[in-house]
Amino acid sequence: MKNYLKSDSYIVSVAALLMFGNAHAQTAAQYPVRPIRLIVPYLTGGTPDLQGRAMAEQLRTRLGQPIVVDNRPGANGSIGVGIVARAPADGYTLLIAPVGPWVVNAYLYKLPYDLRNDIAPVIHVSSVPAILAVHPGVPVHSVKDLIALARQKPGELNYASAGIGGFGHTSVRCSA
Repeated sequence: MKNYLKSDSYIVSVAALLMFGNAHAQTAAQYPVRPIRLIVPYLTGGTPDLQGRAMAEQLRTRLGQPIVVDNRPGANGSIGVGIVARAPADGYTLLIAPVGPWVVNAYLYKLPYDLRNDIAPVIHVSSVPAILAVHPGVPVHSVKDLIALARQKPGELNYASAGIGGFGHTSVRCSA
C-alpha cells in the first residue's frame, strides 16, 4: 500500500482533481489557501481511515496546506457523507469512503441527501480485496460448498462482518 500511495501519478492525479474539480471558479494557484477537511465516515484504524490518513499526508506535502482527517462514523458511513453533502462545494471538504455509502446505503436507508446531486466523485483511490475464510474444521472447500452447508444447517453457521450494510455483510447476504 505504501508504494501505491506514494506513486507520483497517484498524488498528481489527486492533487489535480482537487485543484480543478471544485465548484467555484478558482485558479490552481489560488487553491488551496486554507486547511482541507477530509471526512472519513468510519472509526479510526479501519481501511478507510488508514487510506485517508496516508492520502492526507501526501496531499499536505504536495499542496502545502494541512489536511485535517475528521472521523465521523455511524449508519454505515451515512453520517459522514451527509456532512460532506451539506458542506459548501468549494473543494475544502473531501470524503473517502468505500462501497457502502456509495452503493448500499441508498437501498437500506432514507438518506437526507442525494448522492447524484450532492456528492461529486473525484477519484478512485484504491481497491481492497475481500477474503472469505472458514475454520479448518468446517467441511467445505469452496464457496459453493459453504452455501450448500449453510442451506443444509439453517441457523447453525455464524459469520462476522464490520456491520449492517457494509461490503462483508451484503456480500454474504446476497450470496446465500
